[in-house]
Amino acid sequence: MTPLADIAALEQRLGRELVGEERAQAQAALADASATVRAYGDAWPDPAKAPAIVVAVALAAAERRVRNPEGYRSELQGAYQYQLPASLPVGAGLTDGEARLIRAAVGASGVFAVPVESLGGSL
Repeated sequence: MTPLADIAALEQRLGRELVGEERAQAQAALADASATVRAYGDAWPDPAKAPAIVVAVALAAAERRVRNPEGYRSELQGAYQYQLPASLPVGAGLTDGEARLIRAAVGASGVFAVPVESLGGSL
C-alpha cells in the first residue's frame, strides 16, 4: 500500500535531501510508519484522503526512525552525554498520544478496557 506521506515531506522535516541507501531506508521507514498508523486507524487506500493529523503522525514516526535508525536511547563521548526519554518509541512505533490522535481521527476514541493487576495483596 502507498505510504501516507512522500519522501519530499520527510526531507522537508529533516531539512536535507536524502540520497542513496539513506533514501531507500527512509522510504522503508515511511512504509512501516504508515502501516503502523493504519493499524491504529483506517486503511486510507488513497493517502490524499487521510486526515492531516494522521499524515503528521506517520511523518513523525518515520522521522524518528531516520534520525535514529539503530534505536539508541543514549550516547556518551567524553563529557558529552545525551539521553532520549525511555517513553519515546523506537523504530516506527507510536507514542500513546499519537495513537490517541489517530483513534480520534477515525472516531474510535471512547471507552477502552484497561487490565488491572494486584500489587501483592488480594482484592
